[in-house]
Amino acid sequence: MPESTRLDVRKIGWGACAIVCGIAFAVAGAWLLLRATGPAGNTPPHANSAPAPRLQTAPVPERAAYFAEKERLTTGYGWVDHEAGVARIPLAEAMRLTAARAARQEERR
Repeated sequence: MPESTRLDVRKIGWGACAIVCGIAFAVAGAWLLLRATGPAGNTPPHANSAPAPRLQTAPVPERAAYFAEKERLTTGYGWVDHEAGVARIPLAEAMRLTAARAARQEERR
């Protein structure tokens, strides 16, 4: 067999050993560093010191009100900023106007 196609198993083993030793060295160094410096500044002192999350007692009415407001905003007319002259139009109307404008620009070409 030609020399260039043979694998040197001994060199592969030494390479794998070097990788494993490097990982072990990094883990040991990180552990020693954490022991020496203590916990991070943003880590709470006790895991149980944070208050429990408060759950909604009746999320359905709030959800319905949220979606009703979004429906009102996307289907109605109104002012966003009256002084600047920025108005809100229904989403379907905006899509129709945008498509018509694109069609006019395509006809000009």
